[in-house]
Amino acid sequence: MFIEIISLVAIVLAIAIGFWKNINVGLIALVFSLFLGYYIGGIPIDTIIGYWPLKLFFTTFGVTLLFGITKLNGTLEKVSKFMIYQSHGKTILIIIVFFFLALILASIGPGNISTGALLLPIGLALAYQAKIPTTLMAVMIINGAIAGGLSPIAPNGIVALTLASEHGVGDLGFRIYVTHVISMLALSFVLFFMLGGAKLKGNRIEIEKPQAFNRHQVITLICILILILWVLLFKVNVGFASIVLATFLLIIKTTDQRDAIQSVSWTAITLICGTAVLISVVSELGGVSLLTSILSSFMTKTSAIPIISILSGVMSMFSSAVGVVMPTLIPTAVELSERLNNTVTPAVITIVIAIGSHFVTISPFSTMGALAIASAPEVVDRKILFKELFAYAFVSLAFVSVFLWILGLVGILV
Repeated sequence: MFIEIISLVAIVLAIAIGFWKNINVGLIALVFSLFLGYYIGGIPIDTIIGYWPLKLFFTTFGVTLLFGITKLNGTLEKVSKFMIYQSHGKTILIIIVFFFLALILASIGPGNISTGALLLPIGLALAYQAKIPTTLMAVMIINGAIAGGLSPIAPNGIVALTLASEHGVGDLGFRIYVTHVISMLALSFVLFFMLGGAKLKGNRIEIEKPQAFNRHQVITLICILILILWVLLFKVNVGFASIVLATFLLIIKTTDQRDAIQSVSWTAITLICGTAVLISVVSELGGVSLLTSILSSFMTKTSAIPIISILSGVMSMFSSAVGVVMPTLIPTAVELSERLNNTVTPAVITIVIAIGSHFVTISPFSTMGALAIASAPEVVDRKILFKELFAYAFVSLAFVSVFLWILGLVGILV
């Protein structure tokens, strides 16, 4: 029992040190993996190195490389401007367009963080100009990006599906993504009215027509379409397909190769993969089984979904959903389901963990919330925005817990 407890403490310490010292948790996790796994647990070093999730690394690298190129050559920004132009300056339509633009862009590959980094500066500046409440625009952009972030070809969705597959849950396909989008649409509808969106009816603003796509941007758009069809119809690995298309775009000089390589989200990759190594060590030492026992001790068939959702959300408020929460909790899904006599399936547990951990990333302590604060115009009071985003993170957590619980009760979430 001692080694199991120590292994769980190691996870908490890695997260705490990373948060305290502002150091990538993945690096700290690798340090803990050596001392916990080799010196305390007696796991061979080669075995620990073998825990590095090579497939996940390969896939995440390929996707972030390709969409780094699309951002560098201005394709994603041009797509954004064209879609915003379709609102014809109607204030309410601008908000709705930003939500669905974020959803679409995040879904086709860049993921929620890259999409948020692209759209939040544009959206919040436009919100100030159009007298749209800053918090309303920030919430709608973040929610749209988060909704698309669990797409099977987006980085966070890839992590969720890979963890599910590797830990015996099985191939969940589009189940996480579809449930997540439905849940986020419902929440965004509620928040739109709570934050005064309906009061903006009839307001308008002039929007300048964007310039046409250049040759390189047209080719880039074609490559994105090829990626989607290649992955969905021919089941090719999305990372491999992304690398092929990214290499083609570099060959025809759509952007600088050095800038493209630097655009890869190395920080996120280190976080995801380093944490995965530590979780594997903890699992080998019995820590995951102990965590499962603790969770199952206060869960029932009825309470499992809201408890898992709240646990995932609270953890995600102060750490990474993709790098910490999902890698820590998804490995418990199969055993937790067995301890609940399979009254809640491993698939449902995994879906709830993935969705619950993403619903609260509007928190200013998470990357998306921090991006919103950093992107706000200088005239916006950032302290007020901070407090409001933090408050709505709790609103989102309460909503998703109840919403997923209801979906479970009526048999939709099975």
